Amino acid sequence: MDERDAISRRQVHDALTQRCFTRDWSVERVVYLGTLDPTALAVPVRIDVTDLDFVSAPPIYLGEEYRVTGRRLPHLLGETRSLCYYAKGSVILDRYDPSGTVLQCLEQADIVIRKAVRGSSDIDFANEFQAYWSSSFLLVDLPANFAGRIKARFLNLRAGLEPTGVICAGESWLIEAHLANRASLPPGEDCVVISTDAALSVNPNADWPPENLRDLNAWLGWIDPGLVGILEKSFATGEHPTRWIAIRAANGTFILSATLPPMLRTDEFQKSRRTKLPSIIARMPEKIPIQPTLGLPADVDYIFSRNMGNMANLNGKRILLIGAGTIGGFLSHQLAQSGAGAMDGRLTIVDKDELRTANLGRHLLGIPYIHRNKAEGCCEFIKQQLPMLTVDFHSGDALDILDASNLPYDLIIDATGEEAFSLAVNDRSVRHRETWPPVLFGYLVGNGAMAQSLFTGESGRACLKCLKPRLSGPSRFPTMRAGIEVTTAENMECADPRYIPYPVTRSVVAASLICETALAWARGSIGHRFRSHLFDPSQALSVKDGNPAVSRDCPACSPT
Repeated sequence: MDERDAISRRQVHDALTQRCFTRDWSVERVVYLGTLDPTALAVPVRIDVTDLDFVSAPPIYLGEEYRVTGRRLPHLLGETRSLCYYAKGSVILDRYDPSGTVLQCLEQADIVIRKAVRGSSDIDFANEFQAYWSSSFLLVDLPANFAGRIKARFLNLRAGLEPTGVICAGESWLIEAHLANRASLPPGEDCVVISTDAALSVNPNADWPPENLRDLNAWLGWIDPGLVGILEKSFATGEHPTRWIAIRAANGTFILSATLPPMLRTDEFQKSRRTKLPSIIARMPEKIPIQPTLGLPADVDYIFSRNMGNMANLNGKRILLIGAGTIGGFLSHQLAQSGAGAMDGRLTIVDKDELRTANLGRHLLGIPYIHRNKAEGCCEFIKQQLPMLTVDFHSGDALDILDASNLPYDLIIDATGEEAFSLAVNDRSVRHRETWPPVLFGYLVGNGAMAQSLFTGESGRACLKCLKPRLSGPSRFPTMRAGIEVTTAENMECADPRYIPYPVTRSVVAASLICETALAWARGSIGHRFRSHLFDPSQALSVKDGNPAVSRDCPACSPT
């Protein structure tokens, strides 16, 4: 054992023995036995302090001999009787103070167990209800206020792998993804979706979990009396012997299923006496076992807003991305993950070039896309990863699209990094400012020494040409240090005669800089229109973010 680890182990031992804990030498792991709240409740526990990194809180388990008569305790999970005293990620434990850390954990566990035993934290059952309900799941994609009958199906969302259980409406992306794998749509089993304003929770004074219909109705009556009998009624129509119930509650969607016993699956009950099944089932509730399942949200709005919090995403926006190269490839994926192409939006990717082996070291795409058009490859890649999005591509000249009389886009992004092309796009944007959407330019400077982006389209604000009015003249905002030349490389054997070397990290960050600006635009608060990220201060100068005005010398904004 490392000397520092040995010291830490002794410190933990001393701290625990001060709390009257003793080492359990009957197990290989480092486990101590003692009590929580020793002066009052004296709850027997064992604490596992094998892991001295304290990446997560040391597990604390209640002893099997401890029972609270007539009620369940919140924060006590599973058959192991593990006490959840710190939520995952809620605290950073100090690995360099092992004794203080262990005592801190015991003090927190004391507080949690006291509240649990006294009933003052029963409300926490609702917050932790997923952990008490089930570990299996179905994906749920339903309209916000949907209630009624629908099908529970197992769909082929991952070609060649096990099917995934889903509850969704007919227009769901889940069904589209299943059909895209060349699979026919299974008929599914009947599911009844109901809603309650209540948060589902554990009744601390009753048995848990509900194992049959009798237990279920007793629990539902405690939660919301209006839910009692919903399972029995669901068998009055339909043909399949299994029924699903999805309860949309204030703290999530919780699903249960039940299958008729063999005696009730005969033609007599399934056909001629079908309508009598609810009353028959109600007379034998102990013989109807219940299977709980979690409902995990899979609707498009949840997927693309969950990680954004209160920030706006790109849902509903029509975005034209020009360039699917080293920056544009990564950017296309970031835009998609930010919601571009969702909720009636569209992401259109444009690039003329094909992917070559020379691109693989700094491109989103890999070997499966070699010698394929980059825009087409990025489009296909995104659809594989996020099939709910509307993404298309164009493998021709982007200027042909831009020369159309009507541009059906809310935002144009130029991530080509090709100055001549970008100036051509910029000129069209300036000349048609009244009718064009804004244009966002993004590029790398020098050998990837700096990434920059510029949001254009507003009168009185700089266009791309305003940053450097004369082609051979100085930049208004100098980026490269004096004497620094751009290094190019050649590899004639690979038909790759000239390129600018820089690592893939620069491409990814440049894409992120552009995507951040696009998200700021979506929020309606663009902030700094001109943004820079310095990678190499030995080659490039620091450039402050800001909102540059039009240059009086700009030939695009002030033609003579």
